[in-house]
Amino acid sequence: MNGEALRLFFALWPEAAVKARLDAAAGRLHEQMGGVRMRPETLHLTLVFVGELAPERLPEMQALAANIVVEKFEVLFDRADCWRHNRIAHLGASQSPAALLELVGQLESRMDRAGIRFDRRPYVPHITLLRKAECAAPDPAPEPISWLARDFVLLDSVSRTGEARYALRGRWPLL
Repeated sequence: MNGEALRLFFALWPEAAVKARLDAAAGRLHEQMGGVRMRPETLHLTLVFVGELAPERLPEMQALAANIVVEKFEVLFDRADCWRHNRIAHLGASQSPAALLELVGQLESRMDRAGIRFDRRPYVPHITLLRKAECAAPDPAPEPISWLARDFVLLDSVSRTGEARYALRGRWPLL
């Protein structure tokens, strides 16, 4: 590593079939709200956003995730919405599975114990599909997308020429 701060976050990373369905949903929302579509290769569900962290702390982040014990779970993304304050159109879940909340809770607790700061806010599972959207009520309601979470990842957001890409820094299975 070159010594520059990493921009890290834990996430669920979709399999190809789920990614294709999410991208199709982004296309439908884009027709209604305009804006800038997220590239398919960047679609994910953030679990905990850490932000900037010194590269020498990366092994610590990987170690705290290595022994997480949470069962696989399914999330049903069945709501489309748009936050007017930041013009982000997204898919959300009407119900958050207990295992998803447990995974987020374990990650946050371990980072607290390690003294690693992260974005603290009530967890609202959502997948950003559009930025700079002209927020309007989606019509019709989206076709629900089921996502079976089998593992979680640690990603580093690397910006090149104004376009973000994600570098995989670790992957851990769920039970």
